Amino acid sequence: MLLPIILLLASFMTAKRSNADRLSTVVDQRLLQHLVYRNTTRPINKWLGVVAASLLCVGLAGISWTKAPTTMFENTQQTVLVVDQSLSMYATDVKPNRQTQLKQTIRDILEQSKEGDIALVAFAGEGFIISPFSQDRETITHFLLALDPIIMPMYGSNLTSGIETALSLDKEDTSPLRLIVLTDDLSEQDKTSIPALLKGKNIQLNVIAVGTSSASLIQLPDGQILRKNGRNITPITPIDELKSLTNALGGHFYEGRLTPQEITQITDHSLDNQQTQKAQNKSIHWIEQGHWLALPFLFWLAFQFRKSMLFMLLISVLSWPTEKLQASPLDWFLTPDQKGQQAVDQGDWQTADQYFQRPDWKAASAYALENYQNTIQQLDALNRNAAENYNLGNALALSGDIEKAMQAYEKALEQDPSLKAAKENLDYLKQQQSQQNQQQEQKNNEDKNQQNQEQEQKQEQNQDDASRSNDQNDAKESSDSKNDNKKNEKQDKNKTPEDNKQNEHSDNENQDEAEKIPLNKEKQQALNQWLRQIQDDPGLLLQRKLWYLHQEKRNETRFSQEDGQNPW
Repeated sequence: MLLPIILLLASFMTAKRSNADRLSTVVDQRLLQHLVYRNTTRPINKWLGVVAASLLCVGLAGISWTKAPTTMFENTQQTVLVVDQSLSMYATDVKPNRQTQLKQTIRDILEQSKEGDIALVAFAGEGFIISPFSQDRETITHFLLALDPIIMPMYGSNLTSGIETALSLDKEDTSPLRLIVLTDDLSEQDKTSIPALLKGKNIQLNVIAVGTSSASLIQLPDGQILRKNGRNITPITPIDELKSLTNALGGHFYEGRLTPQEITQITDHSLDNQQTQKAQNKSIHWIEQGHWLALPFLFWLAFQFRKSMLFMLLISVLSWPTEKLQASPLDWFLTPDQKGQQAVDQGDWQTADQYFQRPDWKAASAYALENYQNTIQQLDALNRNAAENYNLGNALALSGDIEKAMQAYEKALEQDPSLKAAKENLDYLKQQQSQQNQQQEQKNNEDKNQQNQEQEQKQEQNQDDASRSNDQNDAKESSDSKNDNKKNEKQDKNKTPEDNKQNEHSDNENQDEAEKIPLNKEKQQALNQWLRQIQDDPGLLLQRKLWYLHQEKRNETRFSQEDGQNPW
């Protein structure tokens, strides 16, 4: 819109005027040459100014000719909880026992860990996959409630088998994997086998020692004390040996019940730069380059004031960008966004959130601090691209607004159909929503059936009351008639064989007919209600699952118990 205006002004300013001819009629020529100013500027200078101003307008319009990928907010970290379920977890050196402390620690980790895939592996005499990789923490919590050492199909404490089972979940050996091991024992075989398993793998190891180094009894769920050869079993936790092995493997060691700071360190600890895997899902956006088109106009403007031309050239040379840009050490020369970026480079998102002013950077810091409501507010104010809509969907999903999160993912896919992460998250939310709808519909149907059953029971009770009154009247009339005709009746109390056969045959027929008659609606509802009252035992279901997995590989492990492995 400015280009035609610039061209119009240029044509007006360069037009020849006849004012001098008009003045010559009233002013003497010798005096007129001192009154009239003649422009000595060359025409090429004017046209250069027009071109420079036109380029400036194009630059102000926001032109761009380069594009760059934008990294989205995505946590690709995979975590495996390797949980010891040997009988020593019933030891009472930690009140009420080690198993209770272990479950409390896992719950704390699950509550603190909000992102990334997580799996659960339990081991005793051998390792078992309880839950594969999933982002649903509630599923793992459900299995955790049912998990107990007594249901393990093979007793013992084989930490090597547990870690080997956890590594089998990682299909790509080069991908980063976090192992959080909770155990109270370490055998000599584990000291040599575990380093060999983890050698050359991209593993971040966290070991949590459950229990103390004090000897304590093992009290089973039925109240009995575990004994061997008439002596009480008193296991201790080898704290020093576990710590030495963890340090040798480059991991982090923790002991007992974790503090909030230690839980944060476990859940938020990032991998090294060499171990970090870049996210594959990125969105392409155009980088604005209009500021380069402002330089010709600045040079032309400086040329009009020739004394400033040298100073302008000096500033241009000194401000020419290099490949590596470093901010001034004096903070007062930095903008708030630059200060925030410095804080991000140091990993201080809290300080960065205080400095950032750009909405997209402000949203990034709020997301990193798990302040999802602020993230949503910042992203709502933007004209979002695909990556920003994906980030908005993540923030909405984590804040609990599933409907709007699905809309944000759909908008991101409209802008960039190649966003696999948005497609996967959208499918996951749709699946969760359909499950919730089915559960709600099932609950409504059960409530409706219960109401119908109560109404039918009331009607049946009213009918029974009415039938009882009629039966009583009929009984009175029949008794009166029997008394009147009692003298005329002759009773034969002896039954013939034919009568017995006939009665037996009729009883069998009645029984067969009763089995063939289907249940009526009332009895069927009563039967269904009775079946629903039967409580499911998740521990029993998990026990059957573990036993089935144990049977699949029993040929490999059937002699391990006889080879001297302790059942605790």
